[in-house]
Amino acid sequence: MNLNSRGILINLSLILVSTLFAVFLSEIALRLMGIDPLYVSPERDRFWKYDSVLGWAHKPGQEGNFETPEFRTVVRINENGLRDRQHSYERQNDTERILVLGDSFAWGYGVEESERFSQLLEKSLDVEVINAGVSGYSTDQELLWYKSEGIKYETDLVILVVAGNDVGDNDQLLVNTIYYKPKFVLEDGQLVATGYPVPKTGPKGRLIYSLSQRSALAYFLVQRYFDLRSLYSSAKVSSGQAASPVSGTSAKSEPFKLTIALINEMKHIAESRKAKFMIVSTDRWWNSPSSETYEDFINTLRDEGFLVLDVESMPGFDSEEMLIPNDGHWNQSGHEFVAEKIEAFMETHKLLSQPQNQAGIVTP
Repeated sequence: MNLNSRGILINLSLILVSTLFAVFLSEIALRLMGIDPLYVSPERDRFWKYDSVLGWAHKPGQEGNFETPEFRTVVRINENGLRDRQHSYERQNDTERILVLGDSFAWGYGVEESERFSQLLEKSLDVEVINAGVSGYSTDQELLWYKSEGIKYETDLVILVVAGNDVGDNDQLLVNTIYYKPKFVLEDGQLVATGYPVPKTGPKGRLIYSLSQRSALAYFLVQRYFDLRSLYSSAKVSSGQAASPVSGTSAKSEPFKLTIALINEMKHIAESRKAKFMIVSTDRWWNSPSSETYEDFINTLRDEGFLVLDVESMPGFDSEEMLIPNDGHWNQSGHEFVAEKIEAFMETHKLLSQPQNQAGIVTP
Protein backbone atom coordinates (compact mmCIF):
# COMPACT_ATOMS: atom_id res chain seq x y z
CA MET A 1 0.00 0.00 0.00
CA ASN A 2 1.50 3.33 -1.01
CA LEU A 3 1.54 6.41 1.17
CA ASN A 4 -1.36 8.08 -0.67
CA SER A 5 -3.62 5.04 -0.26
CA ARG A 6 -2.65 4.73 3.39
CA GLY A 7 -3.41 8.43 3.94
CA ILE A 8 -6.84 8.09 2.32
CA LEU A 9 -7.61 5.02 4.45
CA ILE A 10 -6.56 6.82 7.63
CA ASN A 11 -8.69 9.85 6.73
CA LEU A 12 -11.73 7.66 6.00
CA SER A 13 -11.23 5.84 9.29
CA LEU A 14 -11.04 9.14 11.16
CA ILE A 15 -14.22 10.37 9.45
CA LEU A 16 -16.02 7.13 10.33
CA VAL A 17 -14.90 7.20 13.96
CA SER A 18 -15.77 10.90 14.27
CA THR A 19 -19.21 10.30 12.75
CA LEU A 20 -19.93 7.38 15.06
CA PHE A 21 -18.77 9.40 18.05
CA ALA A 22 -20.99 12.33 17.01
CA VAL A 23 -23.96 9.95 16.62
CA PHE A 24 -23.23 8.49 20.07
CA LEU A 25 -23.06 11.94 21.67
CA SER A 26 -26.26 13.01 19.90
CA GLU A 27 -28.03 9.89 21.16
CA ILE A 28 -26.91 10.57 24.73
CA ALA A 29 -27.82 14.27 24.50
CA LEU A 30 -31.34 13.56 23.21
CA ARG A 31 -32.00 11.03 25.95
CA LEU A 32 -30.77 13.46 28.58
CA MET A 33 -33.19 16.00 27.11
CA GLY A 34 -36.02 13.53 27.66
CA ILE A 35 -36.37 12.45 24.03
CA ASP A 36 -36.72 8.67 23.92
CA PRO A 37 -36.93 6.12 21.12
CA LEU A 38 -40.34 5.36 19.63
CA TYR A 39 -42.65 3.68 22.11
CA VAL A 40 -44.73 0.90 20.56
CA SER A 41 -47.93 0.11 22.38
CA PRO A 42 -48.26 -3.69 22.66
CA GLU A 43 -51.96 -3.79 21.74
CA ARG A 44 -51.09 -3.11 18.11
CA ASP A 45 -49.37 -6.40 17.45
CA ARG A 46 -51.69 -8.38 19.67
CA PHE A 47 -55.15 -7.13 18.71
CA TRP A 48 -54.88 -5.32 15.36
CA LYS A 49 -54.98 -6.58 11.80
CA TYR A 50 -54.30 -4.84 8.50
CA ASP A 51 -57.38 -3.31 6.86
CA SER A 52 -57.25 -1.97 3.31
CA VAL A 53 -59.90 0.68 4.04
CA LEU A 54 -59.21 1.73 7.62
CA GLY A 55 -55.49 0.97 7.85
CA TRP A 56 -56.00 -1.34 10.81
CA ALA A 57 -58.88 -2.90 12.70
CA HIS A 58 -59.42 -5.31 15.56
CA LYS A 59 -59.04 -9.04 15.01
CA PRO A 60 -62.51 -10.50 15.73
CA GLY A 61 -62.47 -13.07 18.51
CA GLN A 62 -59.01 -12.11 19.76
CA GLU A 63 -58.47 -12.35 23.52
CA GLY A 64 -55.46 -11.83 25.75
CA ASN A 65 -53.62 -9.74 28.29
CA PHE A 66 -52.61 -6.18 27.51
CA GLU A 67 -49.68 -5.24 29.69
CA THR A 68 -47.30 -2.30 30.06
CA PRO A 69 -45.08 -1.23 32.99
CA GLU A 70 -48.05 0.86 34.23
CA PHE A 71 -50.91 -1.66 34.08
CA ARG A 72 -52.17 -5.11 33.16
CA THR A 73 -55.65 -5.60 31.69
CA VAL A 74 -57.62 -8.23 29.80
CA VAL A 75 -58.83 -7.46 26.27
CA ARG A 76 -61.56 -9.37 24.46
CA ILE A 77 -62.61 -8.53 20.90
CA ASN A 78 -66.12 -9.67 19.93
CA GLU A 79 -67.23 -11.25 16.66
CA ASN A 80 -67.89 -7.83 15.11
CA GLY A 81 -64.42 -6.53 15.93
CA LEU A 82 -65.32 -4.43 18.97
CA ARG A 83 -63.81 -4.47 22.43
CA ASP A 84 -67.21 -5.10 23.93
CA ARG A 85 -69.77 -7.79 24.56
CA GLN A 86 -71.70 -8.94 21.54
CA HIS A 87 -74.42 -6.55 20.36
CA SER A 88 -77.03 -7.17 17.71
CA TYR A 89 -77.41 -4.65 14.94
CA GLU A 90 -81.17 -4.52 15.49
CA ARG A 91 -82.77 -3.13 18.61
CA GLN A 92 -84.00 -6.02 20.74
CA ASN A 93 -86.41 -4.11 22.99
CA ASP A 94 -87.37 -0.57 23.98
CA THR A 95 -84.05 0.07 25.72
CA GLU A 96 -82.32 3.13 24.30
CA ARG A 97 -78.94 2.59 22.65
CA ILE A 98 -75.78 4.69 22.59
CA LEU A 99 -72.88 4.24 20.15
CA VAL A 100 -69.44 5.41 21.29
CA LEU A 101 -66.83 6.25 18.64
CA GLY A 102 -63.25 7.23 19.34
CA ASP A 103 -59.65 6.21 19.86
CA SER A 104 -57.78 4.80 22.86
CA PHE A 105 -59.73 6.96 25.32
CA ALA A 106 -62.97 5.32 24.20
CA TRP A 107 -61.30 1.91 23.74
CA GLY A 108 -60.29 1.94 27.40
CA TYR A 109 -56.50 2.03 27.25
CA GLY A 110 -55.17 0.82 30.59
CA VAL A 111 -58.49 -0.11 32.22
CA GLU A 112 -60.68 -3.19 32.22
CA GLU A 113 -63.66 -3.32 29.89
CA SER A 114 -66.08 -2.98 32.82
CA GLU A 115 -64.26 0.13 34.09
CA ARG A 116 -64.74 2.23 30.94
CA PHE A 117 -67.09 5.20 30.98
CA SER A 118 -69.28 3.49 28.39
CA GLN A 119 -70.00 0.54 30.66
CA LEU A 120 -70.51 2.84 33.66
CA LEU A 121 -73.09 4.79 31.67
CA GLU A 122 -74.81 1.57 30.62
CA LYS A 123 -75.14 0.47 34.23
CA SER A 124 -76.19 3.84 35.60
CA LEU A 125 -78.70 4.82 32.91
CA ASP A 126 -80.11 1.36 32.17
CA VAL A 127 -79.35 1.77 28.47
CA GLU A 128 -77.37 -0.29 25.97
CA VAL A 129 -73.98 1.22 25.13
CA ILE A 130 -71.99 -0.08 22.15
CA ASN A 131 -68.32 0.83 22.42
CA ALA A 132 -66.68 1.02 18.99
CA GLY A 133 -63.46 2.71 20.08
CA VAL A 134 -60.27 1.59 18.34
CA SER A 135 -56.90 2.61 19.75
CA GLY A 136 -55.02 4.94 17.42
CA TYR A 137 -57.96 5.93 15.23
CA SER A 138 -58.39 9.47 13.95
CA THR A 139 -61.68 11.17 13.08
CA ASP A 140 -61.40 10.08 9.44
CA GLN A 141 -61.16 6.38 10.33
CA GLU A 142 -64.02 6.73 12.79
CA LEU A 143 -66.16 8.31 10.08
CA LEU A 144 -65.36 5.53 7.60
CA TRP A 145 -66.14 2.84 10.16
CA TYR A 146 -69.39 4.58 11.10
CA LYS A 147 -70.49 4.84 7.47
CA SER A 148 -69.78 1.19 6.70
CA GLU A 149 -70.45 -0.61 9.98
CA GLY A 150 -71.69 1.75 12.69
CA ILE A 151 -74.90 2.70 10.88
CA LYS A 152 -75.97 -0.94 11.06
CA TYR A 153 -76.57 -0.46 14.77
CA GLU A 154 -79.90 1.16 15.57
CA THR A 155 -78.92 3.83 18.10
CA ASP A 156 -80.47 6.90 19.72
CA LEU A 157 -77.28 8.78 20.50
CA VAL A 158 -73.76 8.87 19.06
CA ILE A 159 -70.92 9.98 21.34
CA LEU A 160 -67.70 10.90 19.52
CA VAL A 161 -64.54 11.04 21.63
CA VAL A 162 -62.04 13.53 20.17
CA ALA A 163 -58.45 13.63 21.43
CA GLY A 164 -55.98 16.45 20.85
CA ASN A 165 -53.90 14.49 18.33
CA ASP A 166 -56.88 13.93 16.02
CA VAL A 167 -56.61 17.36 14.40
CA GLY A 168 -53.05 16.77 13.18
CA ASP A 169 -53.48 13.07 12.41
CA ASN A 170 -56.49 13.76 10.17
CA ASP A 171 -54.01 15.42 7.79
CA GLN A 172 -51.69 12.40 7.72
CA LEU A 173 -51.44 9.26 5.61
CA LEU A 174 -48.81 7.77 7.92
CA VAL A 175 -48.86 7.92 11.72
CA ASN A 176 -46.45 6.67 14.37
CA THR A 177 -43.77 6.23 11.69
CA ILE A 178 -45.22 2.97 10.32
CA TYR A 179 -49.03 2.85 10.33
CA TYR A 180 -50.66 3.88 7.06
CA LYS A 181 -54.20 5.20 7.18
CA PRO A 182 -56.73 6.79 4.85
CA LYS A 183 -57.00 10.54 4.53
CA PHE A 184 -59.74 12.87 3.35
CA VAL A 185 -59.17 16.02 1.36
CA LEU A 186 -61.61 18.81 0.65
CA GLU A 187 -62.47 19.44 -2.99
CA ASP A 188 -64.93 22.26 -3.59
CA GLY A 189 -66.01 21.92 0.02
CA GLN A 190 -66.70 18.18 -0.28
CA LEU A 191 -64.91 15.37 1.54
CA VAL A 192 -63.03 13.04 -0.79
CA ALA A 193 -61.30 9.94 0.58
CA THR A 194 -57.77 9.25 -0.66
CA GLY A 195 -55.06 6.66 -0.12
CA TYR A 196 -56.95 3.54 -1.19
CA PRO A 197 -56.19 0.78 -0.79
CA VAL A 198 -54.24 1.70 2.32
CA PRO A 199 -50.71 0.37 1.70
CA LYS A 200 -49.01 -2.17 3.89
CA THR A 201 -45.72 -1.15 5.42
CA GLY A 202 -42.82 -2.28 3.22
CA PRO A 203 -39.26 -3.36 4.13
CA LYS A 204 -37.99 0.24 4.15
CA GLY A 205 -40.75 1.33 6.50
CA ARG A 206 -40.14 -1.63 8.82
CA LEU A 207 -36.41 -0.79 8.93
CA ILE A 208 -37.13 2.83 9.84
CA TYR A 209 -39.65 1.63 12.42
CA SER A 210 -37.13 -0.78 13.93
CA LEU A 211 -34.40 1.88 14.15
CA SER A 212 -36.86 4.36 15.68
CA GLN A 213 -37.70 1.88 18.42
CA ARG A 214 -34.05 1.51 19.35
CA SER A 215 -32.57 4.95 18.84
CA ALA A 216 -33.74 8.34 20.07
CA LEU A 217 -31.67 10.01 17.34
CA ALA A 218 -33.21 7.90 14.59
CA TYR A 219 -36.71 8.59 15.91
CA PHE A 220 -35.96 12.32 16.24
CA LEU A 221 -34.68 12.54 12.65
CA VAL A 222 -37.60 10.54 11.28
CA GLN A 223 -40.09 12.79 13.08
CA ARG A 224 -38.41 15.93 11.75
CA TYR A 225 -38.57 14.49 8.23
CA PHE A 226 -42.29 13.83 8.55
CA ASP A 227 -42.86 17.24 10.12
CA LEU A 228 -41.20 18.94 7.16
CA ARG A 229 -43.09 16.80 4.69
CA SER A 230 -46.35 17.57 6.46
CA LEU A 231 -45.65 21.31 6.40
CA TYR A 232 -44.85 21.14 2.69
CA SER A 233 -48.02 19.18 1.94
CA SER A 234 -50.14 21.51 4.07
CA ALA A 235 -48.70 24.55 2.29
CA LYS A 236 -49.54 23.03 -1.10
CA VAL A 237 -53.06 22.12 -0.03
CA SER A 238 -53.64 25.54 1.53
CA SER A 239 -52.52 27.38 -1.58
CA GLY A 240 -54.64 25.14 -3.79
CA GLN A 241 -57.75 25.45 -1.65
CA ALA A 242 -57.49 29.07 -0.61
CA ALA A 243 -60.49 29.98 -2.72
CA SER A 244 -62.53 26.86 -1.89
CA PRO A 245 -64.99 27.46 0.96
CA VAL A 246 -65.87 24.55 3.24
CA SER A 247 -69.52 23.67 3.13
CA GLY A 248 -71.23 24.24 6.47
CA THR A 249 -68.28 25.93 8.20
CA SER A 250 -67.31 29.54 8.81
CA ALA A 251 -64.11 31.42 8.07
CA LYS A 252 -63.21 31.14 11.74
CA SER A 253 -63.00 27.35 11.41
CA GLU A 254 -60.43 27.53 8.59
CA PRO A 255 -57.48 26.06 10.58
CA PHE A 256 -59.65 23.10 11.57
CA LYS A 257 -61.72 22.84 8.40
CA LEU A 258 -60.92 19.20 7.63
CA THR A 259 -61.66 17.95 11.14
CA ILE A 260 -64.81 20.10 11.32
CA ALA A 261 -65.99 18.68 7.99
CA LEU A 262 -65.37 15.10 9.16
CA ILE A 263 -67.29 15.65 12.38
CA ASN A 264 -70.06 17.48 10.57
CA GLU A 265 -70.48 14.53 8.19
CA MET A 266 -70.66 12.15 11.14
CA LYS A 267 -73.29 14.30 12.82
CA HIS A 268 -75.30 14.51 9.59
CA ILE A 269 -75.34 10.72 9.25
CA ALA A 270 -76.40 10.28 12.88
CA GLU A 271 -79.20 12.81 12.62
CA SER A 272 -80.40 11.31 9.33
CA ARG A 273 -80.92 8.10 11.29
CA LYS A 274 -82.83 9.91 14.06
CA ALA A 275 -79.88 9.77 16.48
CA LYS A 276 -78.57 12.70 18.48
CA PHE A 277 -74.88 13.58 18.50
CA MET A 278 -72.40 14.88 21.06
CA ILE A 279 -68.63 15.23 21.41
CA VAL A 280 -66.45 14.37 24.41
CA SER A 281 -63.03 15.98 24.06
CA THR A 282 -59.60 15.94 25.69
CA ASP A 283 -56.55 18.00 24.83
CA ARG A 284 -54.14 15.08 25.23
CA TRP A 285 -51.34 15.15 22.62
CA TRP A 286 -52.59 18.29 20.88
CA ASN A 287 -50.78 18.37 17.55
CA SER A 288 -52.40 20.93 15.30
CA PRO A 289 -49.85 22.10 12.69
CA SER A 290 -51.21 25.64 12.91
CA SER A 291 -50.65 28.18 15.67
CA GLU A 292 -54.18 27.80 17.01
CA THR A 293 -54.66 26.24 20.42
CA TYR A 294 -56.85 23.46 21.70
CA GLU A 295 -59.10 26.11 23.26
CA ASP A 296 -59.50 27.69 19.80
CA PHE A 297 -60.57 24.31 18.48
CA ILE A 298 -63.17 23.77 21.23
CA ASN A 299 -64.57 27.28 20.77
CA THR A 300 -64.80 26.70 17.03
CA LEU A 301 -66.67 23.43 17.52
CA ARG A 302 -69.17 25.16 19.76
CA ASP A 303 -69.50 28.10 17.35
CA GLU A 304 -70.31 25.57 14.63
CA GLY A 305 -73.20 24.28 16.73
CA PHE A 306 -71.75 21.03 18.09
CA LEU A 307 -72.58 19.86 21.60
CA VAL A 308 -69.12 19.59 23.16
CA LEU A 309 -68.15 18.31 26.61
CA ASP A 310 -64.53 19.38 27.20
CA VAL A 311 -64.34 16.90 30.00
CA GLU A 312 -60.90 17.60 31.50
CA SER A 313 -61.68 21.29 31.84
CA MET A 314 -64.60 20.48 34.15
CA PRO A 315 -64.27 21.36 37.85
CA GLY A 316 -63.05 18.39 39.81
CA PHE A 317 -60.86 16.80 37.17
CA ASP A 318 -57.52 15.94 38.78
CA SER A 319 -54.78 14.83 36.40
CA GLU A 320 -52.74 13.46 39.29
CA GLU A 321 -55.56 11.20 40.40
CA MET A 322 -57.38 10.46 37.15
CA LEU A 323 -54.63 9.71 34.62
CA ILE A 324 -52.42 6.63 34.34
CA PRO A 325 -48.93 7.63 35.57
CA ASN A 326 -46.34 8.09 32.81
CA ASP A 327 -49.04 7.57 30.22
CA GLY A 328 -51.81 10.18 29.98
CA HIS A 329 -54.92 8.02 29.46
CA TRP A 330 -57.81 8.04 31.92
CA ASN A 331 -57.49 5.51 34.73
CA GLN A 332 -60.45 3.95 36.53
CA SER A 333 -61.12 7.14 38.49
CA GLY A 334 -60.84 9.15 35.29
CA HIS A 335 -63.44 7.02 33.54
CA GLU A 336 -65.74 7.36 36.54
CA PHE A 337 -65.40 11.15 36.35
CA VAL A 338 -65.97 11.18 32.58
CA ALA A 339 -69.06 8.98 32.90
CA GLU A 340 -70.49 11.25 35.59
CA LYS A 341 -69.97 14.38 33.47
CA ILE A 342 -71.38 12.74 30.33
CA GLU A 343 -74.50 11.70 32.24
CA ALA A 344 -75.03 15.23 33.55
CA PHE A 345 -74.41 16.68 30.06
CA MET A 346 -76.90 14.27 28.51
CA GLU A 347 -79.52 15.21 31.07
CA THR A 348 -78.95 18.94 30.55
CA HIS A 349 -79.34 18.65 26.79
CA LYS A 350 -82.11 16.01 26.87
CA LEU A 351 -80.14 13.58 24.73
CA LEU A 352 -82.17 10.57 25.83
CA SER A 353 -85.93 10.46 25.81
CA GLN A 354 -86.51 8.12 28.73
CA PRO A 355 -86.09 9.37 32.33
CA GLN A 356 -82.56 8.83 33.54
CA ASN A 357 -81.57 7.06 36.72
CA GLN A 358 -81.57 9.78 39.34
CA ALA A 359 -79.25 7.77 41.59
CA GLY A 360 -76.33 8.60 39.33
CA ILE A 361 -73.29 6.48 38.68
CA VAL A 362 -72.32 4.27 41.55
CA THR A 363 -68.58 4.08 42.02
CA PRO A 364 -66.89 1.31 43.94
